[in-house]
Amino acid sequence: MFCSLIIDSLLHPTISIMSRGSSVPTAAQFFKSIPWCADLLSRPDVVPFIPTCRLEGEDAVRARTQDLLFRRSLNNAESVPHCIGFYRDPASATMSTQSTTLASPLGTPTLYVNSASLLFDLRPGVNGFNGTAHGGLIASLIDEAMGSLILINHIVQGQHEKEGRSLPPGTLDLNNLRVFTASMNVRFQKPVPTPRIVLVTATFVKTEGRKIFLDVRVEDENGIENARCDGLWLSLPLQKV
Repeated sequence: MFCSLIIDSLLHPTISIMSRGSSVPTAAQFFKSIPWCADLLSRPDVVPFIPTCRLEGEDAVRARTQDLLFRRSLNNAESVPHCIGFYRDPASATMSTQSTTLASPLGTPTLYVNSASLLFDLRPGVNGFNGTAHGGLIASLIDEAMGSLILINHIVQGQHEKEGRSLPPGTLDLNNLRVFTASMNVRFQKPVPTPRIVLVTATFVKTEGRKIFLDVRVEDENGIENARCDGLWLSLPLQKV
């Protein structure tokens, strides 16, 4: 996935889309009808959002040449009809008490939002072998989760700047950067039978220069890991792209 993180053309329109998009109530209604998903989404410090791959109407036109795999090809009753994202508000009391344990080593930059999750409703149309989701599809879910974590951080940074607030010292400055997936080391641990709802969580690990290291887990409702990924993203200054 390639995230072109440019404030003027992407960030400001997306703030309202991802926080108050018309699809949020619809997606939330579906997942909140499932007890274990409802428990995740109903926590007081959770902020839900619609991933860019599921924006609709005029909002989708801004990204009409990207995200078509999940917005169009897989967006049907037989494949992946429902998807929603969420993250825990770093400003909440619970998260604030944990923030000191999340710092990257040696004082290197960190992400303000340390982790973001996506819930996917997988149907038999994504099957590969013997009633289970295709491995390539699982890898795509992982990439979507990583991209959402990066984009959410950029959006939150823009919100802080718009309100005249500063991010905590040591936060990675995503202004005027383009970031993209460089490598994914995916370990398939258990098949994912369909139909099935999976939780895909991308978590920041560390930065090293232009490198951003992420850890991604694909889990079922019982917290059993179906897949795990060591993800590496690279950042480039906008003027060098």
